[in-house]
Amino acid sequence: MSKNTNEGSKSQWELEFSKHWVAAGTNWGVPKNTLAVHGWLLTQRQPVTTDEVMSALDLSRGGAHNALQSLVEWKLAHALKPLGVRQMRYIAEEDSFAMLMAIIHKRRQQELVPLAELADWNAEMEAELNARGREDFYVRLGGLVQRARQLDTLLVRTSLEDEAWWWRWILGPLRTK
Repeated sequence: MSKNTNEGSKSQWELEFSKHWVAAGTNWGVPKNTLAVHGWLLTQRQPVTTDEVMSALDLSRGGAHNALQSLVEWKLAHALKPLGVRQMRYIAEEDSFAMLMAIIHKRRQQELVPLAELADWNAEMEAELNARGREDFYVRLGGLVQRARQLDTLLVRTSLEDEAWWWRWILGPLRTK
C-alpha cells in the first residue's frame, strides 16, 4: 500500500504526519508551508528534490523552494548536490539534539537578541524618560533587558556543551521513568 515517496507516490501516513507537524507548530511563528515541508522531510529516508516536495505536498515551486531554504537556514535540513546530479537534494536533520540546538539558536536570534538590543534605546532615552517622570518605565525596561541578556548568556554558554551535559544538568530532572 505504501510506496516510497521518492518514486512518485504519496504515502498517506507521511502526509498525515506532515499535517500533525503543522498543527503542532502553528504557535512557533513558522510559516505553515515550512512546517509541512519539514514534517514531510522528517519522514523521508533519502534526500529529495524540490520537485518531489512540490508533488507530495501540492506546493508551487516558489513555495517549496522558500520552505526548503528556510529549513536549511535554520539548520533543520541539509542541501546536498551529489556529483553528476543537476538538482539539489534536501534531507532533514536526523539528530534530535542537533535539531533542538538549531531551534534554540534561531529562537535566540529572533527573540532574545532584539530584546537585549533595547538596552541601547533605553540608555539613549534615559534623560527624556526621567524628564517626563517615567523613571519607572526606564527601570522596568532595564530589568527586562537585563533578564534577556542573562538568558541569552545562558543559552550561548550552554549551547557550547554536548548532549550528555544537557541531559545531566538541564534535562535530567525532566526525564520520565
